[in-house]
Amino acid sequence: MPDSGDIPININLFGICELKGNIIRHFAPLSADAILDKLPLVLRGRYNFGGKKYWTLPGVEIFKGTNPKSKKEVAKGDIIYNPKTDELILVIENMLMPNKVNKIGKIEGNLELLLKARNGLNTKISKSSG
Repeated sequence: MPDSGDIPININLFGICELKGNIIRHFAPLSADAILDKLPLVLRGRYNFGGKKYWTLPGVEIFKGTNPKSKKEVAKGDIIYNPKTDELILVIENMLMPNKVNKIGKIEGNLELLLKARNGLNTKISKSSG
């Protein structure tokens, strides 16, 4: 059950699946608020180079920097914002990022569905209506 700082979202990979998640403001409030202000957000996603460890949505255009809670370690299901490359990332497996990133939320459900996506697939992130 989300508390007042958790905002439910839908992540729709067109033609593949719709995942549920939450933006959790207390992790990185400035980055989270900037992303929430841009919702609904539709961007072309792709995998990182060298494997299917995360689904990245480049070109978010919020340009928020790191914060005291930023770190390199990310966990499966995290929604993160990378201030160095201005991209929103859906993490598919635990990993170490090359630079510090801002965790802004968590995905619920079957992340393996992301593996069916192809590079260039439109991905829509919107606030959940309920």
